[in-house]
Amino acid sequence: MASVILQVLLVMTVGLTLLVGSFLGLSTIPCIEIGRYCNFGLIGTGTTIALWVPLAAVIVFTVWTIRRLVTGRMAYWVPLIGLLVCVAGYGIGSVLVSIGMPLPLFTR
Repeated sequence: MASVILQVLLVMTVGLTLLVGSFLGLSTIPCIEIGRYCNFGLIGTGTTIALWVPLAAVIVFTVWTIRRLVTGRMAYWVPLIGLLVCVAGYGIGSVLVSIGMPLPLFTR
């Protein structure tokens, strides 16, 4: 029962990361200003990682959980690892997007 609840939590977390991750592309708006340089390759890579790693994690860890439950083995820890992979993928992706953003024109 715990693995089912954790699997539902994993799916909800992935839904949230996909929603928030889809807005990472809006971070290129400051790149329009004159005098700012953005690393669009790094921003694109970060956005891709933030969107696809959680989605791949939910698919892989759902199949793995179902397979362990069908064979009668404990599976409560599999969705927990999936949650960690999901959060780590989103975190790495958003850090890459942040690194690709320009520095402020003027420091105060």
